[in-house]
Amino acid sequence: MLSKLALRNAKRSMRDYAVYLLTVSISFSLMYAFNMVVFSKDIKSLNQMMDSLPIMISFISVIVIAVIEWLVHYMNCFMLEKRSRELGTYMLLGISSRKISRMIMLENSIMGTAAFLAGLLAGTFIYQILTLIIMNLFEVRFSVKADISFPAVLLTLLYVILIYTFSMLRMRKKLKKTKIYDLMYAEKQNEAAIISNKKSHWVFCAASVGLLAAGCIILYVIFHNTSNFSPFLLLAGFLLVIIGLYGAYITLAGFLIKIFLGKNERKFKKDTLFLYRNLSAKLKTMSFTMGTLAMLLTLTLACIQSAMLFNKFFELSALNRCTFDAQVSAEDPAVLTEAADYFKKTRGIKSSLQVPIYQCGQMALYEALDQQSYAVDDYAISYSDYAGLRKMLGYEPVNLTDGHYIIHAYSNIKKIVDTKDSLPYTINGTTLDLQAVYDSPLSQSGNIGIGCIIVLPDHLTDGLPTDQTTLVIETEQETTVEDYDYLTSLYSSDEDFQNRRANNWNTKGKIVSDSRASILIFGFCLYYTGLIFICTAATILAVQQLSEASKHRFRYKILSNLGVSDRKIHKLIFRQLLLYFGIPLLLPIPLSVFIAACVKNILLEMITTAVFWTSVSIGLGLFLLIYLLYFTATYVGCRQNTF
Repeated sequence: MLSKLALRNAKRSMRDYAVYLLTVSISFSLMYAFNMVVFSKDIKSLNQMMDSLPIMISFISVIVIAVIEWLVHYMNCFMLEKRSRELGTYMLLGISSRKISRMIMLENSIMGTAAFLAGLLAGTFIYQILTLIIMNLFEVRFSVKADISFPAVLLTLLYVILIYTFSMLRMRKKLKKTKIYDLMYAEKQNEAAIISNKKSHWVFCAASVGLLAAGCIILYVIFHNTSNFSPFLLLAGFLLVIIGLYGAYITLAGFLIKIFLGKNERKFKKDTLFLYRNLSAKLKTMSFTMGTLAMLLTLTLACIQSAMLFNKFFELSALNRCTFDAQVSAEDPAVLTEAADYFKKTRGIKSSLQVPIYQCGQMALYEALDQQSYAVDDYAISYSDYAGLRKMLGYEPVNLTDGHYIIHAYSNIKKIVDTKDSLPYTINGTTLDLQAVYDSPLSQSGNIGIGCIIVLPDHLTDGLPTDQTTLVIETEQETTVEDYDYLTSLYSSDEDFQNRRANNWNTKGKIVSDSRASILIFGFCLYYTGLIFICTAATILAVQQLSEASKHRFRYKILSNLGVSDRKIHKLIFRQLLLYFGIPLLLPIPLSVFIAACVKNILLEMITTAVFWTSVSIGLGLFLLIYLLYFTATYVGCRQNTF
């Protein structure tokens, strides 16, 4: 009997809470797809850095399991509240709480199995998309094929079992303490308002804002000056932000009442009283839940925006580390001939140039720009070599006038130079004025300067000591990781690079491959986490509103009987949903931008202001697109439930 009852209830729950079931299915499909990526030999073979991908995904999976378990438990409690009279009736009929727990466990098992099977089907398709993206990223040919990974299936099944086991253990504990009276009247109860006294409300509000501001200040100090970094301060900063965020949303209902319902002329204007009274009452009794959703949305935005920043950082970093197809730096120029001969035979050489890097015998430029560097000198190249480098890379030619010098530097250093009215530089007794500063990529990570290089007139480089000579090559065919491995075997006699005949060597093929692997590891994991977070938060919002629309259908029927048109009622529902979905974003959006700005500061000088705002805007756009889908589904469902 209970089995039939559980099956009937499971079918009804799947129909009534389709958004929840869809979200859980999507979560399981993403789990399965990423687990398939972990066990894919083809993906592991793309780059040696891919060995760290399983570790990253496993770490992220722990977080994902915790979040989905919270969602499942929250929805179980929510459904328990909505079905409280039904379960109370079962108890009155003599059914023990143990049997009711078993029935609910069976219902969850049926829904979980349905979500798991749907997740496997969708996950197989998502895996094909992920693999196609990865293979295209590494420019490897790939054909779509049906594939099932039994280790991935078993690992995903283990995750699902853990999620539902922990959730049901918590539910069973709750049911044991529940009395018949509590069940019969649970639907009429709301989450207790945490603060009821007005004076305490405003004190708590001020304290929350203060804690939030203090947390942001601590994080700002840490990320804008790495010398202040401390694990304790970092943890304290995040804890203060989280506590402040929760506190702000606990006191949010009071603000709404004060702003929109405080004055009679505003209170009784059109449908304001109906709209904001419903909303403020809901926020007042869901304050802690709204704080949790705000935290999830903040993490979602931070993950997506950080993923965009990391992707751009690795892309720009690759260009700055190896702007040319191949480059080798050595103190003895004679050893560079072997590399040139190799590329001439294997890849073909379009153009090449040996560039002496000179020591200026001072650090006047680094000191003037207040730049910390592991360099012990300002480094310089001759104008003729600089003109040759620009020609090889297809940059616009520049002329160096008498009595002047040029700086070629990273973007952040160029910004500092642009703020200087004048920046004279003295070399060999001759004082030069700055003519221009450029920031296009030029392999300035140790091959041609460190962060910046000074371009001097040819006659002023005569007699300067040479730090090293860099060979740069543009090849006819693209270089690969194998070319880098050959250079490593050529110039280093041990794996620790202790005994080597060259200072530095690299190929664009190697750098691009490593950059793509880094983008994949960091980007995919952050997108994965962000997608799970947003789906979880949006599902809670959607289910709450769909349930409220069904529960309070009589309110809209009264409005209709009073002569309010269906169009106005639809507009009222739209405005209420817009506020309900919009309020949780009030703090997460600015907070996520702040977190992204902190991330920008640890990504060295690669991320410019324009790149930062572009990445943040794209990340916010992706987030709002998914959020809008849930909003639209909720609006359509509410309209159907209301009439």
